[in-house]
Amino acid sequence: MGERTTYLTPAEVWALDDLIRHTWTEEGKPVGRGLLLKVFAVIKEFEARRNDSHPPELLPIALTEEECWAIDYHLRRSYVDPDGYRVGRPLLLKIFGLILEMRNQEAVRSLKFVDGSDGDPSDIAQRLEQWRQYLRDEPVEDEGSEEQPPG
Repeated sequence: MGERTTYLTPAEVWALDDLIRHTWTEEGKPVGRGLLLKVFAVIKEFEARRNDSHPPELLPIALTEEECWAIDYHLRRSYVDPDGYRVGRPLLLKIFGLILEMRNQEAVRSLKFVDGSDGDPSDIAQRLEQWRQYLRDEPVEDEGSEEQPPG
């Protein structure tokens, strides 16, 4: 499964550094070290740009589903960083969004679509029009069938 990108604040990436352990595994896969390498890169970018005239408030990070689950496991909603920023809830909401997006994409991929390559295009258009009429609660006049959805 691929990665999804979210944008984190400096407090959020530091929270990940504070809470995620490099030895963490998810279902036997080593996750912690790779996740922390990404976190380190984002922290270094924030630090390098700290003295810019307009330092970034957010920077992107691409996460896998396993990395998102690791964050969910280690981060509590009530987490407050040492500087007093409430980081837990906003960061978890971002992570929940990524997990749901990945799962929805996986569900869409698993659907079986008829591509129409083995059917007559006029037949497909006719069936589509029958479905449209059916969904509008209009009876479909088809030889021998009464208000049956097209099959």
